[in-house]
This record gives sequence, C-alpha cells and structure tokens, in this order.
Amino acid sequence: MKILLLGVAVYALLVLMFRYGRGGMSWDHSFLVALVAAPVALLWGWVRDHWNDRAREAGARWRRRRQN
Repeated sequence: MKILLLGVAVYALLVLMFRYGRGGMSWDHSFLVALVAAPVALLWGWVRDHWNDRAREAGARWRRRRQN
C-alpha cells in the first residue's frame, strides 16, 4: 500500500511539475510524460538506495579487515 501511494504521489508531483514548470506543457502532454517518468524516477531512487547500501557494506567490511 505504501509503494502504491508513493507511486501515485510521484506521478502527481511530476504532472504538476511538467504542467507548471518552465516549459509549461499542456495537461495531456503532462499526463503522458509523467506516466513514463514516474516509474523511471522510482527505479532510479531504488537503484541509488541499493548502491548506497552496497557501498556502506563494502566500507564496513574494509574497516573490519583493517582493524584486525
């Protein structure tokens, strides 16, 4: 449920950003572009979190080896 709400919120924010942003797209273009951009933004957010977790684990392993 939380993921669904996050997806809807990201979609709504992107629609508003595309509509009222600097370029000022029309509503129909804003809805379509946000439909593509929202999953991409959520995917890259997940990828960023995943990479940060992996880097944190690698740093912890490196520190443990250096301390022993």
